Amino acid sequence: MPLDCTASFAGPLVHNISPCEFWDPPAEAPTVLADDVPALLVNATGDPRTRYPGALRMRERWPSSRLVTVPDALQHGVYAEFGNTCADRQVNACLATGRLPARDRVCRA
Repeated sequence: MPLDCTASFAGPLVHNISPCEFWDPPAEAPTVLADDVPALLVNATGDPRTRYPGALRMRERWPSSRLVTVPDALQHGVYAEFGNTCADRQVNACLATGRLPARDRVCRA
């Protein structure tokens, strides 16, 4: 399924304005993580805000991390409110135990 290329250009118009638009810029410089980070990354392939290629690049930079992918989902965010039982189970298990899944996962929408 092709991605909506207008989302990155017209995202605020089609996805509404959030309070983030009005926050002051950060007072400090961005944090730079130069080392491997064991994190649980969760991303939809059609996320219009945090694009999936960025999740793949982050996964490459953090080999100890795990990536939960929800293919063909077109929303920003896939945990809790979007009804993907598989993604919810992966995140909940990580939060409950502090352990990452043994491997990357694909959770069909």
